[in-house]
Amino acid sequence: MKSLETVQKTFRIFRTLSKVLAILSFVGVGLLGLAMLCVGIWQIGGIGIGVEEGKLLSLMAVEYPGKMIGELLTDLVLTLADAVLFLYAFRYFSKEQADGTPFTETGADEIKKLGIRVIVLPLVAGIVAAVLCAVFQLPFDSDWSQYNSIFMGIVLILASLIFRYGAELQQKASETVG
Repeated sequence: MKSLETVQKTFRIFRTLSKVLAILSFVGVGLLGLAMLCVGIWQIGGIGIGVEEGKLLSLMAVEYPGKMIGELLTDLVLTLADAVLFLYAFRYFSKEQADGTPFTETGADEIKKLGIRVIVLPLVAGIVAAVLCAVFQLPFDSDWSQYNSIFMGIVLILASLIFRYGAELQQKASETVG
């Protein structure tokens, strides 16, 4: 059972890591939302931060505040997708820790769902970000390729098959003993 203990410790580390990353991502979403609010207020003539408009725009490397809102909104969408994925990962690792093993039918189903979400959410966020780039006339960053998320999703789906097989073996072993 030493291998199972190692798996549990590793999953506990991933659980903690996914929780921290989810929290940081949601904080990032909040900060991006706050920045959008500040830029929106500034754009409609609200109080600035004591810097001339031209100087602030040159620091931000944008031509007008609307582009700044577009960039912040695009970043918010992408960061929110990451935050949601980290939250789903945290929920999976928490469930696995409660079960005591990844080799359960429900655990296999959950990691399969996580794999599908890892494929779909970044793709949807990338599409929304591309639309926002078009709307706000921002350059489209081609580094938003989703190959990594597609590959990771496929790996998680394959892991779910392995975990399901392990659950079936455990069930057969318990039926044989019982």
